Amino acid sequence: MIKVLVTAFGAFPGAPSNPTMALARELERRHGKRLARLSIGLHTRVLPVRFADVEGALSAALEEVRPDVVLHLGLAARRAALSVERRALNRLGTLRPDAARAFAGSGVVLPEEPFQRLARWPAQRIRAAMDRVAVTRLSIDAGDYVCNQTLFLTLARTRGPVGFIHIPRPRKGGRRRPGLGAMVEATACAVISMAGSARPVFPAPQA
Repeated sequence: MIKVLVTAFGAFPGAPSNPTMALARELERRHGKRLARLSIGLHTRVLPVRFADVEGALSAALEEVRPDVVLHLGLAARRAALSVERRALNRLGTLRPDAARAFAGSGVVLPEEPFQRLARWPAQRIRAAMDRVAVTRLSIDAGDYVCNQTLFLTLARTRGPVGFIHIPRPRKGGRRRPGLGAMVEATACAVISMAGSARPVFPAPQA
């Protein structure tokens, strides 16, 4: 069984109801059993949008689940498409408050770490799979807020496949901005593709 940890985020200024929580919930409800039949164990958790607390919450989730694959979901309210992130930067913006109305204490995620860490997933292939059911695009990096902080921390402290999808606010119908149902299906495609890359490859048996 390949264990996949999918995280959502809680509320934060400008998003009193974070749709990533509904997305993670629906992913588990609609696809949990199907994924289990594919030997994929789905585990979902909600992380706080707080600079000071997200590291501890992430560490607790990683320790509890011990996943083979990690996929983070974050909200990018101004975007119209799902965004497949390609890297995390070792930076934090210091002008935007978190859910506790606190600001980042430092402009970096982890001191003495490299400036960037590449997401460990086949971004082009993931994007192509997701785009069959919801409009999707590649994104250069995960920004400078708690989303980026979480992705950078995960890449620094794990070894398996790790990715991040920023979602828009869901709308009913329409291809230009996907609804929740389409985003659930797209996320399921990403989970299956990532789990496939985590499976061990055994040599063919000798004749």
